[in-house]
Amino acid sequence: MTVPLIVLAILSTVGGLIGVPYAISSLFGGHPENYIERTLEPMVAKTPGGSSTTRHEVEPIWLSPPPQAVDGPPAFVSLDEYAESSHSPEEIRAERLLAVVSVLIAAIGIAIGWVIFKKRPLLQMPRILENKYYVDEIYDAAIINPIKVGSREGLWKLFDVGVIDGFLHAIGEVVTEAGRFVRHLQAGFVRGYAAIILLGALAVIGFFAYYGVHALRLVP
Repeated sequence: MTVPLIVLAILSTVGGLIGVPYAISSLFGGHPENYIERTLEPMVAKTPGGSSTTRHEVEPIWLSPPPQAVDGPPAFVSLDEYAESSHSPEEIRAERLLAVVSVLIAAIGIAIGWVIFKKRPLLQMPRILENKYYVDEIYDAAIINPIKVGSREGLWKLFDVGVIDGFLHAIGEVVTEAGRFVRHLQAGFVRGYAAIILLGALAVIGFFAYYGVHALRLVP
């Protein structure tokens, strides 16, 4: 972990210089560029400088009155002009004030830590700091544990075991009971099979005889 910590320390110290806000960088003459804003500069068109034609250009013939040379504010402006026009003095002062307050808070914290731990380097940290302000405990109690309980009691026991498994077990029990009932018809006696065939034939004959009589009654 030593090498990653060194890299993170370097980036934490000087990494912010690639995107110094205008309110801070404008304090210095020839202030450093904000490279984050400059990343899109190659894709932002510059404002056209003039409308003079060269000898190789041909003046177009207009069938209607030509358009105005300037019909409004330019669609694209340079980043410097945008920065100067988009930041009001009040916003710049407020941003500078907040930056100063942030630096003072950090410096006071460093100074307090230096004074306390310089005298007692092995001083035990407060319990709230040791437990990282109980963020993990609060996260577990508010999110992780409810998800576990809901998954175990609701999704698993109620839906999975009660609904899905209960439905599949019910189908199995119905098929088993139907098989137990039907197996009594397979006794292995020839006379039993003959009786079943006779009953089936009588049922078919009775069906056609019943509906045949009703069909004859309906014929005029």
